[in-house]
Amino acid sequence: MTDDPRSQPETPAREPVFNAPFLTLLLPAALIGLYALQASLSPYMQDQVIESFGLSPVLLRQGHYDLLVTHLFLHGGWVHVLANAAFCLAFSAPVLRACGRGPIGALSFLCYFLIGGAVAGAGDCLLNWSSAVPILGASGAVSALMGAAIRIRAWPGHPGRLAPFTDARVISMTVFWCGVNAVAAFVPMLMGVAEGQGIAWQAHVIGYLFGLCSIGAWLRLTNARFFTTS
Repeated sequence: MTDDPRSQPETPAREPVFNAPFLTLLLPAALIGLYALQASLSPYMQDQVIESFGLSPVLLRQGHYDLLVTHLFLHGGWVHVLANAAFCLAFSAPVLRACGRGPIGALSFLCYFLIGGAVAGAGDCLLNWSSAVPILGASGAVSALMGAAIRIRAWPGHPGRLAPFTDARVISMTVFWCGVNAVAAFVPMLMGVAEGQGIAWQAHVIGYLFGLCSIGAWLRLTNARFFTTS
């Protein structure tokens, strides 16, 4: 446990629900806008875009590492992209604020989002190494924001610190998110029936665990005002 003498427990001020940093509004809007552009293409062109920029273990084995990022900005349907945009809006604000203000903080946040998505996508590919089905969507990156945000939000009144892994709210959220994705693994129709898409549940879990475990190191690396307790 590392103490920061500049950070004394205090009751955080209650903020308006929609008092979100601009970037946390821009990112979900960008996801929706890019999918609208994707959906406006002809079926043939959509297939070509997915084949060129979607992530699959086959292409990853061939060295197309850029797909670890590009697949985040393609989606399988309106339900898919709107759900990702909503979760991104819900969990990105505390992470962005923790990363700091100004261009450096925004760059840190965007890098964390992309790295979280790349790690989630790579993990999904490793667990499905023989699959040729492409992975689409920002779900892994959004799950990383969720994991990071729960450690930032779960310990109110302790600015400059993160909640320990043993915090009851961290544990309950982790059990809930892993449970939801376990259900999605065995009953994919529960979440994919509207668009006929499968669920890359491994990417969700890997992204969440990445965010949960890495946010302390990331903030120590990029923002000296934050310290982790575990």
